[in-house]
Amino acid sequence: MEFRILGPVEVISGGRVLDVGAARTRTVLALLLVRRGLVVPADRLTNELWPDRAAASATASLQVRLSELRKALRCAGEADRLVTRPPGYLLRVEPAELDAARFEALAGEGAGALAAGRSDEALRKLDEALGLWRGSALAGVDVAPLARSEAARLEEARLNAIEARMQAALDCGMASELIAELESLTMAHPLRERLWSHRLLALYRAGRQADALHAYRELRDLLVADLAIEPGNDLRELHARILRQDPVLDGQAERPGRQAAGGGRFAKPGTSYALTDDGVHIAYQVLGTGEPDIVFMPGVMSHVDLLWEDPETASFYQRLSTLGRLILFDKRDTGLSDRGSLDASLQERTADLLAVMRAAGSARACLFGYSEGASLSILLAATHSERVSSLILGSASARWPPAPGYPCGQGFEQMYDELVRIATTGWGRGETMDWYLPSRSGSPQVRELFGRFERMAVSPSSFLRMLRMIREIDVRSFLPAIDVPTLIIQRLADRITPPSHGRYLAAHIAGARYFEQPGDHSLRFASSGDSDALCAVIADFLGTVHDERPADADDWPLFAVTDV
Repeated sequence: MEFRILGPVEVISGGRVLDVGAARTRTVLALLLVRRGLVVPADRLTNELWPDRAAASATASLQVRLSELRKALRCAGEADRLVTRPPGYLLRVEPAELDAARFEALAGEGAGALAAGRSDEALRKLDEALGLWRGSALAGVDVAPLARSEAARLEEARLNAIEARMQAALDCGMASELIAELESLTMAHPLRERLWSHRLLALYRAGRQADALHAYRELRDLLVADLAIEPGNDLRELHARILRQDPVLDGQAERPGRQAAGGGRFAKPGTSYALTDDGVHIAYQVLGTGEPDIVFMPGVMSHVDLLWEDPETASFYQRLSTLGRLILFDKRDTGLSDRGSLDASLQERTADLLAVMRAAGSARACLFGYSEGASLSILLAATHSERVSSLILGSASARWPPAPGYPCGQGFEQMYDELVRIATTGWGRGETMDWYLPSRSGSPQVRELFGRFERMAVSPSSFLRMLRMIREIDVRSFLPAIDVPTLIIQRLADRITPPSHGRYLAAHIAGARYFEQPGDHSLRFASSGDSDALCAVIADFLGTVHDERPADADDWPLFAVTDV
């Protein structure tokens, strides 16, 4: 059976379109598909479809629609698909059965191949992904706000895939063939600068420099007239290169926005959004291919676009993406993700992670939990072990303040008070690097970049809310329930999470492998530690986790963990 929402909502059974009933029944089906694999509360469905009706009347109408849907599924021999599970209903659909899930998985693989320089593969994957679309997403069911929101999210993902496909095709030498399509795309989406960049480059590579410059003036006039802004930095740089006929524009090896590892910028993967149960959009990116899926759980500061501007950080993530399919995301209240209306609990944040995995088509993954993200990873591994294949915990802690039976965390109050002060009176000046990255705090240039990262990654008030949450985190009781292979990474000069925290985790997670090395709290900056050694240990660990517990697991810790 196949379920389709990338166009009119359809169910295909035995090669034929299944008659699922009237328009409202189709909308109920669409809402259950948007929440595939999750229980959708009955009151959520009635509020979506009949917000102005009395509760009793809306409930009765919902039962009629559900009965029609059950009848249609029963006729196809799929009666067990629709399950009543308090407080609502669940539709059992595997990722491979839903066109939107297949699209996002293929688009992610294509973006990963593009980032890795495999343009031919990227073009094939992206063509396959875009070929699943039959029209506007969730066409005909936009009466429901949730359906409208999901349709908008999927449309954004489609445009990201189109932009990535244009880049892949340019890299494959197809400039002339793309010009007409790019002209239509920029007319339909005049504010998407990445499409304009592709159009200018296609024109230039086709020998039409004057037309490329004219197209830039066309965009600039549009932006100045309608929004009173100039084109972005990347487009202005491309325009300048076209004017001086920069040889870099003639080939794909050093196209604007991407350079080889070790110098300059990396191409950013496309950014998509996962929608949580409470309507929060979580920004995520996918790069790389193969097994396993690796979900990187960031700490309190994150920005999935900005991270690609730092060559060392970009290189770290690129290397991770060669070990599997890497999924990056900004937690709610950070980076490109929505801001939540209330403080989110640890359990609610794990639900956000599951929403990202669902949107990225990841059924099971290695969780790479960094700093505060490690606590979320531990909780998910203990409570949803079927979704977690292995754990990597970096700069991690079971809790931060000391407590009876937990002698770690000496100096926490000083750190906490200082971070509160920075968030209250000094945010955006790079002062947090004195705690996160002290080995580089003497560089004015790095401090300026770190200050920008603070401003873009999280607001001062959100940072303060997260500090309060971190103070209350305690996942010690979950450690005995972890039964997946685990690697713990610890830096000796970590001021935020000193080595005693990592050693405690290694002593209390069965079979955990422990790796300790010089360096700061931040794992992503190459000069804050030996990145080559770190990546080698991660690669070795991922190469052994196909066994539940390798034969040499007892030899894994690099020293005996007896004193935390």
